[in-house]
Parts: sequence; structure tokens; C-alpha cells
Amino acid sequence: MSDSRGRLRHQRWGVELVRRYFAPVIAHHRPTELTSLVDAYIKSSVIADDIVGRVATRSHRSVRRIRAGFAEQLRRLPARESESETESESEATTDADVRDLVDVVRSLRGELTPADRAQLLQRLILSVVGFTGVALEWVVLLGIQHGYNTPAVRPDQLRSLVRETLRLYPTAWRLVREAATDHEIRGVPVSKGEHVMIGTHAIHRSGAVWDRPWDFDPSRWERLADDQRRAFLPFGKGAEMCPANGFALKALEHLGYLILHGYRGTVRIRKRTPHARTLLAPPAGWTRLTKSG
Repeated sequence: MSDSRGRLRHQRWGVELVRRYFAPVIAHHRPTELTSLVDAYIKSSVIADDIVGRVATRSHRSVRRIRAGFAEQLRRLPARESESETESESEATTDADVRDLVDVVRSLRGELTPADRAQLLQRLILSVVGFTGVALEWVVLLGIQHGYNTPAVRPDQLRSLVRETLRLYPTAWRLVREAATDHEIRGVPVSKGEHVMIGTHAIHRSGAVWDRPWDFDPSRWERLADDQRRAFLPFGKGAEMCPANGFALKALEHLGYLILHGYRGTVRIRKRTPHARTLLAPPAGWTRLTKSG
């Protein structure tokens, strides 16, 4: 994943690594055409548009083309056994019947066209690969800058490091929710059905909730208060919570530990501020890793 000079370029390498890490649960033993579409979508949309944001017009055209390709591949796949059963029989389907994200979108109930399922597959790939990959770059970058890349680092330290990273730099830096009822927010009327933007990045740095909110302090997670737990929203909350919530945290702890425990690192960045697009990514620059002796 490194370039010709052995550097891991920010806004890219984490996504590429997580793509490989989660390959079995994205498209498990699927046709080559389908897995090639996954890679094309990650390169032309997740990286180029949602993270970097430099070729939006071209990437939007390619996304439609890739979505049509996903829809065609979903049509060609052989029917699952549960799809030929009656509705009452299919209710007995277990998690063991779902091998990957392709199975997830195919097993959804309702009048969904292949195009609908293809769009859902793209969104799941963005959640699993895009958000987790960018978060991994932040974890490694901050881990190196704050002395966590050492053979002495412990898994419990990575747990706190990951959560503090997601507090300061939540990849989902703003959320949009639809108002369920008429209400007010700080005196501003909101009507049912209107969309409300929630600034996750601002909530995570609120002095009303967090002590020394701008400081990087993983130790705060050893003594978290209830209001701080409620205000921690890296994956959203409620029915529209990001589906990558649980296993993304475990993946970040696992991969972060392997990298910081096993490698020495240096970081070079061009700006101090993060890069905000659909995802909140590290500034342009690079990380170099060398195997610990």
C-alpha cells in the first residue's frame, strides 16, 4: 500500500488496508466481476469523492455506472434457499446464513429492486471500509505522535486511544436526522419532517461536557461520566446508527495494536487542520512505518 518511496499516503492507505481486512465479509467467494466493482467503487467514490473530494463530477458518473453493475451482478447470483421459502419459513433464517454484505442486502424484506439493493450495498461498503479506514489513519497518526508506537503498548491502552481519537476526530463529523415531531432547539422551532444537522465534531469538543475538551487525553476514558457517554456519537445513535459500530471499534483496536506494537513510525503532514469532506480525514501527508527490532 506504500508508494515508491515507502510512504503510506494519508486519505488512502487506511481505506486500502481495511478493504483487505474485511474482504471476507464484504463479498465472500463472489464472482470476480462483483469484487472488481467493490474495488472500483472504493477507488472512484469512497477515496476520490467522500474523502479527497477532488473529482466529484467524474466520480458521481462512475458511481451510477458501478451501481448499475452491482444491480446486474445481484440479479445473476443464484437464489438463496430462504428466498424460495414462504415468509413464515424464512423467519427462521439465522445469522449463519449471512456470510457477507451481499447476503445482507439480498436478505432484506420488502419490495426492493436490484438497483435499491445495489445502492444499499454501496452505503454499507462506505460505512465499513470508508469510515473505519479513515479512523485507522487517525489512530496510527495520533498513536505515533503521542508515543504509543512501542512494543510495550498494551491492548487496553489501544482501547482508550481509539475512543479518544474518535472523540477529537470523528470521521462522521456531522449527522443529519429527520425531526419526528414539532419541537424547539434552543428556541429555534423545528417542524416534523425537517432535517436537522448535528455537529458531532462540536459536541465532542464541548466544554460543557468534556474536561479540557481540546486536549488529547486517552486516560479520560478510564473515568467517563454518564453525560460524556451520552455525548459520544462517532457512529450516531438510535435506529440510524452506523452499522459498522461494534466491529469497527474492535477492528480499530486490533489493527491499531498490531501496527503500533510492531512498527516504529514517523509522520509528515502538510497542514494542521483535518480534511473535511463526507468524512473527516487526516491532513494530506504521509506515514512511514519500519518493523520494530
